[in-house]
Amino acid sequence: MKFLAYSKKEWLIMFIIMPPIAIVINYFLFGSRYFTDPKMFLLGSFPTLAVLMLVYILCGMIAGLMLNRFPLYSQTFKRIGLSLICYILVMIAAMTIIFWGYDYVHFLDYQLDIKKYVWAVIFGIASNLLATSFNEGAAFYERWRAMVDEAENLKKENLQSQLEGLKEQVNPHFLFNSLNSLSSLIADEPEQAEKFLDEMSKVYRYMLRNNEDGLTSLEAEMEFIRSYFHMLKTRYGDALEMETVIEPRFMHYQLPPLTLQMLIENAVKHNMILKDSPLRILIMTSNSGKLVVSNNLQRKTRNVMSNKVGLGNIAKKYQLMKKEEVAVHDDGKEFAVTVPLIHP
Repeated sequence: MKFLAYSKKEWLIMFIIMPPIAIVINYFLFGSRYFTDPKMFLLGSFPTLAVLMLVYILCGMIAGLMLNRFPLYSQTFKRIGLSLICYILVMIAAMTIIFWGYDYVHFLDYQLDIKKYVWAVIFGIASNLLATSFNEGAAFYERWRAMVDEAENLKKENLQSQLEGLKEQVNPHFLFNSLNSLSSLIADEPEQAEKFLDEMSKVYRYMLRNNEDGLTSLEAEMEFIRSYFHMLKTRYGDALEMETVIEPRFMHYQLPPLTLQMLIENAVKHNMILKDSPLRILIMTSNSGKLVVSNNLQRKTRNVMSNKVGLGNIAKKYQLMKKEEVAVHDDGKEFAVTVPLIHP
């Protein structure tokens, strides 16, 4: 467990604000003599400053514990509220140790003054709140910068996946197969040709329209997959099957665009597709709000060239979003990929 969660900025804050606070506390202790007597100034400053720095470090430990206990953004106010209570108690204890301790050992002939002790406690608490504000501000800035960097990385990953997906669909091999299917349909089944062309346009429209979106709804993704699968089905016929079991309540949940397309493409690319041994793809949702894409395994005997974008790209997106990891299951008979659905 990490206790000290301070960055370099926060340590800098300590060395900037602690000495002035120590000087004011010593003024409450010794009055104007503190500034007129060089010996008192030197001897009185260091013990008080040491105690205050110890308070600062202890508050850092408390901050680390609270951050581990309440890490979510929605728990920010609860975390800060409980932390402030602890900070105030620590400061009261520190002021008590300083004033009563100096009086007990007669440090520099000090005698306890309750009124000045109360004012020192009030000032110490106010200073602690000020330091907390600076630290929370610095920590918030660091988290904000990290979120901005992650968002930029996620955007790059999305653009890369869109580019790779688009390249896959416009490569000569895919176009040849698609146009060949369209050509045969035009001659024999003109109505089916029109339907094929319509679905093909939907595929490209979706890919171009979503190339800047970080997330899309499961409903939109499924509409796209139906068009994409129609093209595959036209080519492979009864050798390729797809079943969907999607609970309606998950339709508005979100996932990275083209996730399903990459998983289906992966299944088609690496498995034999035969009429007497169809490749069966199942897309379903689990009760826990996850999307499972599985297929029966009938691997191709020869190695298939792969750009390794698919699964790795999907996993990296979820990692950047700090979501649950993508799970892969392969028992030799079935290959299944489970991706979390994100509640909007």
